[in-house]
Amino acid sequence: MSKTSDGLSIARGRAATRGLTSPGALAKARLPDDEYDVVVVGAGFAGLTAARELGSRGLRVAIVEARDRIGGRTFVTEQGGQKYEIGGTWVHWGQPYVWSELHRYGLTITESLSGAADTMSVLTADGLTTDTAESIGKDLEQALTAYCDIDGAQCRVAFANPHAASTELLARSDELSLADRFAAIPSQGRQRDLLLSFLTMNAATDPAKGGFHDQLRWWALGEYSADSLLKRLGRYKIAEGTSALAAALLRDSKADIALEQPVSRIDVVDGKVRVRTKTMEVSCKSVVVAVPLNVLGDIDFGAELSAARSAAHQERHVCAGTKFIARVDRSVGAWVGFAPFPNPLTMIVADREVDGKSVLVGFGPDDEIKLDDIHQIEAEVRKFLPGIVVEEVFAHDWTQDPYAKGGWTWFSPRQTSRVLPELQAPMPPLFFANTDWASGWRGFIDGAIEEGIRGARDVLSFLRSPA
Repeated sequence: MSKTSDGLSIARGRAATRGLTSPGALAKARLPDDEYDVVVVGAGFAGLTAARELGSRGLRVAIVEARDRIGGRTFVTEQGGQKYEIGGTWVHWGQPYVWSELHRYGLTITESLSGAADTMSVLTADGLTTDTAESIGKDLEQALTAYCDIDGAQCRVAFANPHAASTELLARSDELSLADRFAAIPSQGRQRDLLLSFLTMNAATDPAKGGFHDQLRWWALGEYSADSLLKRLGRYKIAEGTSALAAALLRDSKADIALEQPVSRIDVVDGKVRVRTKTMEVSCKSVVVAVPLNVLGDIDFGAELSAARSAAHQERHVCAGTKFIARVDRSVGAWVGFAPFPNPLTMIVADREVDGKSVLVGFGPDDEIKLDDIHQIEAEVRKFLPGIVVEEVFAHDWTQDPYAKGGWTWFSPRQTSRVLPELQAPMPPLFFANTDWASGWRGFIDGAIEEGIRGARDVLSFLRSPA
């Protein structure tokens, strides 16, 4: 198994080590040819799905990937016989695209302990409170239901179809930040702290920066229930790892792949698309650009983009979250901890146990935690679990990653109305597919697969058109 150039590990008493052993890491490769039917830029799940859909229909497909691994913002490391998901992780049968792919490839699921927690803790300015998961879960359910209830029907009328927001709904919700709506809800005490923690966790930033509309969309996708939403957000994982699904998509694509080739320019010359990196140029009939929103602006499209589209490419979503995996010195059971903004650690969950010791997953807003500082991580974890010892950490700084520049997708106020239509529109022979502008589970593996399928469909329609 190869080692990546990104990601880091820290064992107690040792310096941080860059690079992680990963099944997604591949030997450096170049393209055997310089002309294809389709070039897919990016080997995340949107790009891999588009390549699979196109390659399986007989087209010659090449994938050009900036990293030395596949998977994009999913990232599996294997250490000591255990898989650790450094990036995107959880799936659910309520996410139809990824669930279909798991069945297609015979992959199975496993549960995180925190998905059926026994106890939960809430860290506030007044101290730490620990209670049964049932009791704290009821408080969160009540607070989040009130927060999302903009129509007197728990948002079931206003957002009846989470895949297609109405103009009226956007007018009501897209102007507001998470903080704007929070200030209008008469919550107090533990419910207020839980709600603020949950909102901060979802956007992974200051709630004043995150848009209220995205929270309503998650709420609708989660069947208008905090319990149902939490099961979709963080309970079930691919037992074989997200890398197993990525590898299956790549294998079925039959695509040639070039690694460590960040694309710098894409333009159309005499009806041919030219995709350029620092060291190579490849031509094709069409291209699928499957890179995240926050790095779209790094690719020069020459004069191919409209002014509105160019402006959309300069936009960034606001999620700047930190995620780390911490192996600790004891079992903490099936447990979850919450802390409201601005605590550097917003949520921490007990994912599983290895040799009787817990594996914790921590999340924080705005990249506040230094992932190469095991002492800071331990100090933050001890706010929830006094005296705990962090023995080892695995992580990747997604906000500083030049090919991500952020975590999962969360739009700012008015951003959905401003840029989403532009991002979703094809520009033949240029097509764009990424989870960051999916209609459904935007920012999730499911949204990436949805976008890959849509992007490939648009390419096929273009290539088969008599025009």
